[in-house]
Parts: sequence; C-alpha cells; structure tokens
Amino acid sequence: MTYFFHTCACLCLVVIQTTIIPCFPLFDSFMDLSAIFIIFLSLFRNAREGIPVVFLLGFVMDSISGSPLGMYVTIYLWLFICVKWIIKYLHVENYVLLLFVIVAGVLIENVILLGTVALLAPGSHFPADVFKTVVMQVLWAVCMGPFMILFYNYIYKGWDKRLDELAGKRNGQ
Repeated sequence: MTYFFHTCACLCLVVIQTTIIPCFPLFDSFMDLSAIFIIFLSLFRNAREGIPVVFLLGFVMDSISGSPLGMYVTIYLWLFICVKWIIKYLHVENYVLLLFVIVAGVLIENVILLGTVALLAPGSHFPADVFKTVVMQVLWAVCMGPFMILFYNYIYKGWDKRLDELAGKRNGQ
C-alpha cells in the first residue's frame, strides 16, 4: 500500500507540474515538484521504499519531457543518493539544515541538468536567463520547500495512520 501511495503522489505531482503550474505566469521559474518529493523520500523514508519511486518518477518525467531517455532517472537517482549522503552528517530535525538540504537538492538537480545539456551539445551556449531561472528556483525552494516537505510528511503519516486503523479493524481489534 505504501507503493500505491507513492505512485498516486507521483502522478498527482506530475499532473500539477505539467498542467496547473504553467497556467500561472508567477510560477514561470518554479522549482521541480518531483525533486522536492524525491528529497522528502530521501529524508524520511528508507532506500528500499525510495529507489522504486525514484525510477518510476524518473521514467514518467523522461517520457513527458522529451528529454533523452534516462536523464530524469539519473537526476533523481543522484539527488536521492546525495541527500541520503548529506543527512548522514546533518540532523534533519533542524529546520535551518532542512532548508540547506532542500536548496542543495535543487542546486544538484540544476547542475546535473545543465551538465547533461552541456555534454549533449558541446558547442552550444546556455541562454542568458539560465542563471536567473536557477536563482528563482532556489528562491522558490527557500520559500516553499520546507512547507512542501512538511506537507508530504503530514500526508504520509495520515496515510500510515489510516492503514493501521484499517488493519486493526480487519484483525478484529
């Protein structure tokens, strides 16, 4: 049932990110919602639960973005691994450090994305507004990232509580 929850959450995030957010000019340079969900998974869930979701979400994003096959899978996998590595040394209960991890995650995603583009087209130049877009995504991550992580955690705990209640009713308790 946990994988069902994660699958539904991933699909909802993809729908929101591809259909709702582009309708608002304010969110023109909004951060990747899926990356924030991957950061949540790496912060609060174990690798056995997170890795299949990383691959699922990566393949979905690869298929709808028109990017080279495996680009988002690679980005999300490295993001998951880097955040898991970071939290070995930092305590995530501290909200300042949580903010640092979120900003680092958004920067890691952008560096891998821009590095992939640079490798695929070595002679091309980045558009002038790439730096502005990355800065805006970092600002969005600072403003919204911790709230989104806490929201994901709240929803997940509610899901777990509801499943425990249902399991207790089935067992006759």
